[in-house]
Amino acid sequence: MQLTSARSRWTWIAGASIPVLTATVLLGPTMRPSTATSHWDAPATTLNKQIDATDLYAFTSPERQDTVTIVANYIPFQAPHKPYQFDTDARYEVHIDNTGTGKAAITYRWTFANKGLPVPSFVRKREHKAGPLDSLVEQSYTLTRLRDGESEILVRNGYAAPTDMGALVTPNYPALRRKAVVDLPGGGKVFTGTAADPFYSDNHAVNLLRFGLPFFPVKTGVPMNVSSLALQLPKSELALGGDPARNPVIGVWTTASRKSSGLLGSGSADYKQVSRLGNPNFNEVIIPLKQRDHFNTLRPDGDESGNLVVPATLDPDQAKVVAQQAGVTAPPAPRKDLEQIYLTGLTTRADGPIRQDLNSHLLNQDTPRVAKAEELRLNMSTPLAAAPDKYGILKGDAQGYPNGRRLIDDVVTVNLRMLLGEPAGRGAPGLIAEDNPAFLLKPITGSFPYLALPVTATG
Repeated sequence: MQLTSARSRWTWIAGASIPVLTATVLLGPTMRPSTATSHWDAPATTLNKQIDATDLYAFTSPERQDTVTIVANYIPFQAPHKPYQFDTDARYEVHIDNTGTGKAAITYRWTFANKGLPVPSFVRKREHKAGPLDSLVEQSYTLTRLRDGESEILVRNGYAAPTDMGALVTPNYPALRRKAVVDLPGGGKVFTGTAADPFYSDNHAVNLLRFGLPFFPVKTGVPMNVSSLALQLPKSELALGGDPARNPVIGVWTTASRKSSGLLGSGSADYKQVSRLGNPNFNEVIIPLKQRDHFNTLRPDGDESGNLVVPATLDPDQAKVVAQQAGVTAPPAPRKDLEQIYLTGLTTRADGPIRQDLNSHLLNQDTPRVAKAEELRLNMSTPLAAAPDKYGILKGDAQGYPNGRRLIDDVVTVNLRMLLGEPAGRGAPGLIAEDNPAFLLKPITGSFPYLALPVTATG
């Protein structure tokens, strides 16, 4: 995996200018947010970004190749000069399907608690009004692993790295980052806290994919931050039967669930799933707008029998919209190629049009059947690419998306080109120029959690 990233050519002007720049660069012709991958993927998450999963990554750890790194990012579009918090009434979870059934064999669950700290008066004055900076809140978390009907607390009172507020408020921030990396029983690691958003694309690709609308190609980004949940786990912990050589394929997705308000049950303390993310762009591109909040409540093990996920994948309306705008013809329904990419994984052992043994659970020796379930699938046995390519499978890089997802993968462009028929057919490979920049001002790091340090008000 390539652990360096092109530095953005965008120059930071001032923290106060972020809203103007965001409106200018991120809003398309319809004045709706044109967002990075799954940022704001449904109406409810747009209104409540604490539970909005922005991106999910899963890849073999480059310096510890017997482990997999999984990163789930939440809370999009964080302005660098403001603190943000995970929801203390929510459960944030990463799920692992190693059986191909769409059911979580292993779940890693974060829950959060607040620890208030006073904020210096000069920081409060910058706001000119009551707001988030009236109290800088650090958070602690509990990380629990659920498997085989049992739960085990892996971390108690874990430290979540806060927003980098500058040297006067959060001195020696790199030390806070190191403090937030915690060893787990069995040889894993966890990181929880703020990081620079590693979104990778330009707005021409984003607007075509999301809205089917033209938009001038912005070649620089508006760097912002996200709240990250990152795990580095032994492959033997994730694989079916503990044997990654025999059963190398896993499916991954992340969810956020919130405590019931009690409206449907007096005083209920049950949790309701309100956010779901596996493959990038799936909800906002494949699922019809009116059904996106509903999709966020579903589990993958119900996708095959339900009447939403499979039909929408086989005949996505957005493919026709994008094709018309691009001046090409969309592949006809049923889109068995998209079914492979999103719902079953790729293998020659099934009858899909993409003839490649890549990341289907059928490649596991102990998986007799694969359910159609929307998950980000990773073949843990795929060797690290000697020359990683951000376009993954479209450029012959088997380690890249959709075989998991690395921090460098340009998934917006890849998904756009897949929507138009690649790699099953020719598609429209020249639609987007292959020079999209990263939004990062700071480089991805060379060790776990790999995420760049948060962007600050000065860059």
